[in-house]
Amino acid sequence: MGNRSRQPPPQSLEGRFRFAEDSVRVQGGPLESRLRPARDIETGEQYLVRLFPKTGTAIDEDLRRLVDGGLRRIRRVLSSRRARDVLVEVIEVVEDKHELGIVMLDPGAPLLGSPRRAQARRQFCMTNGGRRDFWRNVSRVVEALTYCHDAGIVHGAIDELAIFAGDDQAPSYRLGGYEACVHITDDDLVPSGMALRTSNSISFRQDLADLARVVRSVLGLGAPDAPVLTSIEQRILARMADPPHYQLYDAHVALEDLTEVVEELDRLGASVEGELVLYPVKEVLRSDLPSLASGAILADDTDAFMRFVADDLLRPDTRAVVDDARTVRLVTDLATYRVEIVDSRIGMIVRGAKRRPQDAIADAFEIKRRVYLARNHGAAAERVRRLGNGALSWAGLGQARSVVAMFDDPPSWHALILLEAFSLLKQQLRTFPVDVLTPPQGRSELVWIAPRSDADVEARRKRLKLPSPAVALAREMDNDEGRPDWTVSFSDTLGRPKERLPELALEQIAEVGGRRAYGFRSSEPVLAEKLLFLRPRTDTGTESAIRRRLQNVVAARANVELLRALDDPATVAMEDALRMVAAPDDPPDGLDDSKKEAWKAIAAGRSINVVVGPPGVGKTYLVAQLIGSILVRTPSARILVSSQNHETLISLEHELKAVLAPLGKIVVRVQKSDIEADATLLRRTSQEFLEAVSRADMSGPLVNPYREIREALRPTDEAERAVAERVLRDTDSLLLRSSDVTLATTSSPFIEDMIADGEQFDWVFVEEAARANGAELIGALLLGNRRVMIGDHRQLSPFEAKERKRFFEPFRAEELLKDGAERLASIPDLPPEVDATLERLKTDGTLLIDVLAAATRLEEPFCSIAEREKEREAEAGRPSSIAKTLREQSRMHPTICRVVSKTFYDGDLVPSDRVKGRKATVGSQAGFPASPIVVLDLPPLGTSKVRSFEKRNRKALSNPSEAAALVDALMGVCPSAGPDEKPPSLVVLATYTGQVKLLESLIMPKVDAEGRLRGFVSPRGDGRFVYTSDSFQGGEADVVLASLVRNNVMVGKPALGFLSNPQRLNVLLSRAKQKLVVATSLRFLSDVVDGTDPDRAGGDLGFIRTLVGELRGLTGERVDGGPHGVTILARDERGKSVR
Repeated sequence: MGNRSRQPPPQSLEGRFRFAEDSVRVQGGPLESRLRPARDIETGEQYLVRLFPKTGTAIDEDLRRLVDGGLRRIRRVLSSRRARDVLVEVIEVVEDKHELGIVMLDPGAPLLGSPRRAQARRQFCMTNGGRRDFWRNVSRVVEALTYCHDAGIVHGAIDELAIFAGDDQAPSYRLGGYEACVHITDDDLVPSGMALRTSNSISFRQDLADLARVVRSVLGLGAPDAPVLTSIEQRILARMADPPHYQLYDAHVALEDLTEVVEELDRLGASVEGELVLYPVKEVLRSDLPSLASGAILADDTDAFMRFVADDLLRPDTRAVVDDARTVRLVTDLATYRVEIVDSRIGMIVRGAKRRPQDAIADAFEIKRRVYLARNHGAAAERVRRLGNGALSWAGLGQARSVVAMFDDPPSWHALILLEAFSLLKQQLRTFPVDVLTPPQGRSELVWIAPRSDADVEARRKRLKLPSPAVALAREMDNDEGRPDWTVSFSDTLGRPKERLPELALEQIAEVGGRRAYGFRSSEPVLAEKLLFLRPRTDTGTESAIRRRLQNVVAARANVELLRALDDPATVAMEDALRMVAAPDDPPDGLDDSKKEAWKAIAAGRSINVVVGPPGVGKTYLVAQLIGSILVRTPSARILVSSQNHETLISLEHELKAVLAPLGKIVVRVQKSDIEADATLLRRTSQEFLEAVSRADMSGPLVNPYREIREALRPTDEAERAVAERVLRDTDSLLLRSSDVTLATTSSPFIEDMIADGEQFDWVFVEEAARANGAELIGALLLGNRRVMIGDHRQLSPFEAKERKRFFEPFRAEELLKDGAERLASIPDLPPEVDATLERLKTDGTLLIDVLAAATRLEEPFCSIAEREKEREAEAGRPSSIAKTLREQSRMHPTICRVVSKTFYDGDLVPSDRVKGRKATVGSQAGFPASPIVVLDLPPLGTSKVRSFEKRNRKALSNPSEAAALVDALMGVCPSAGPDEKPPSLVVLATYTGQVKLLESLIMPKVDAEGRLRGFVSPRGDGRFVYTSDSFQGGEADVVLASLVRNNVMVGKPALGFLSNPQRLNVLLSRAKQKLVVATSLRFLSDVVDGTDPDRAGGDLGFIRTLVGELRGLTGERVDGGPHGVTILARDERGKSVR
């Protein structure tokens, strides 16, 4: 599709195609063209090529721009399999010195391409049965228009030569000629584009009117021998020719009308040895057939999966079902293949899907003949020629008709719906039946609440194998942070209740009247009621984000290839034509080997490319260089960069502007907040743009527009404010549509808006993809032709991924599905597909098992893909072409890198030469070690005199001893940068918010008036030095002081809490560039792991043992003849130095 980075072809078009002598002339003023059948000399495939002679003038460039724009707009429409069945599919755009050609899969002949064929069609339509088949074919054209119009695309060029027909007696019509199509928001139309259009005005209604004119022409209405139409035919044709102006009439309504026409006309009308030869269409070759191997065979290994399918078809139990005169289904134990008869002795596989137990094959009969699978049409035709009478007729298989099997949505689509639906449904499990108690004496200012017994709720939680409501509520309250996050309601329905509800903040837990009760401070009085429910306050922003993600999933329903690719890219091959669209150049010399490998894999193209980027490897740099290369080679390319969080996008924006500024490219970061539109980032950019324009001294015809701009920037009354909003809104839209690179978060409303507007980008890059689930990724990926996901599944995973996966166990899922659709009915504006999916899964146990497995994978799709490709690498003995890992990092000191690499990356992460030779800008003083890693080692609780190191105030967990040790260590580090050098940065990280608050109270008073802490600058330039480690992913600092907090006498994961998650611990330890100071108890860490794994077999906590071993082992190694790699300083129970 649409090659916009064309290279001069090595040969003429005549050297590649064998053109038929006959052609159809397409009138078009200066853009006159011809339609010529052609056969690819190499493959034998049959095509139809629209050839435009070159003029050697500016018209040639206008034509290229026109064709590129039209094909780009239509490309996303063609991602739907059904749309490709009713629209002519363009394979590529080719050219030589003399002609430019649009190559189409052979769609048949134009409706009025041959006078003899046109006359035969008119004669065919003289009967009711003939016109029934004709109107059924016209319905296909109208259906094609619905796909275009729904995407905001106006065809604008419908005539007798834009509609193509195969067999008039079978559904075969296709709509083409969309090279001059426009989007309803386009404001940069090429004037010469009108030469390809059928009327001066273009609109959705005009498309229908043009189609009506074509129908009248085909039927010869007005001629003496024209067929006599029924009244319903006349009425429908008149409505299409002149659509009503004061009622809804669009392509969908026209399609419903035509269904009535077809039904009305239907009511009125009254064994030989040999081979069955067939071949797969390219679409099936690229997607369906590879998926049958479940990823065991790479989609690009065509020979291997062709052998696989051929063997499947040769099984003795292969059976057939004749659906109609042109369609046959072949059924094996593995799969169902749908075959269309393209020639009496050649079949074409148009669909393939895994066999399911409930597939209806009651009318199937055994095939007692050999089935031969050819590579393409040319090979099939050659086989038939060689077999002679041994090539059997497909039409002779049988005459019986049966119901056509329905190919359902892939499990991955249902799984994406389920991800978001379960996010909403699990809210009911945090809704607790409660009683409001009489306050105890002296505490009447609080609302006292205790759990209430409810047999139904308790029974359901028991079926889900969850703790009782009272136990679950107690855990919630023990971990509560005292914010006004709770409320009470009269029902347990999901969603935000209509009535105003009080805001409750937990203040006290006590026994009241012999019951464990919770005292809340309330924003308004709460009266004792018989039935009340304590529940978290509904976050409207969260519900809106889920609703947006569901809309994106629904929009992706027709893109079966993307849905399969997101689950497993190896099962979907990429279109060859897309590899040539906006392709990057060769990788620059400055990249390390792993980055070059990733670059080449991305350039080669897969359905989705995955780049695994450990800490400090320069993911942002690689993306910026790739985008720069793409835009240099293809200046008209459009690129979307998306990420799960704004901080990553801000970093990318700075890097991209540095690379793209010399190229004059526009980079726009969109951010829609909960505040007014005039405070959004895009609006501020628009205002800055208009401010620059308004400073020009303009006179003449542009005086009024410039006055409007000045008034828009400083409106003084309501009238001017209305004009200002219009001007600024138009400028917002202009900036978005003009940008070369657009940056938006994966859950941004702008993603949904761009999908609805039919936007399409040449490339989509998703950063931090490992932190997003499939429903968050699908919207951004749907907008791109080339898709790249970058992330690190060994750092933070999607929010609550582990918790959500619990509900994908079959017994829990079945319980939630029992009344899932009814419960979600209380949440407004959810897509109807959600209800339909839940009802389907409730009754289809076989499908549910597949969907739950897919949901488990798509909860962390990046991780699933990366780990699966790693396994395939080991099995196949060759590197993956889909997932590439960057191995050379330039952030961490080599010693810090070694610890992180050995603990989390199997030793694959290595330091770059640049980081090895980096000048140190951090020093030590007062006897503090100069080692790059310093461990402040406190005694374990089991051997100390204190009762507890950990202090808990409900959820707020802290460790004052570690905090004291870090504050003392802060006095031992100092900047050593010269006066002309950039001052080093410092950050203090902790694993719990309670420790963060404690450290802030101790450290922030030491920050001076210039926002520096003992000479160090803050990592984000905002004067803030203390963070939770989770919130600092993607950040870095020259010095990191880290508190691990946990130190107790428990064993296993409960003892470690946060630290039991290797992804989160990885983030904590990999932020430091020059020096890492860690406060913990190494003995405690070792004891915890030994308690659960005394035989040292490994297990889930084996990485803790590796970490401790590395830290202890490096104490004896010196760095370049200088300090030891690791110094362990003993600290006492108070965090003070042990003398």
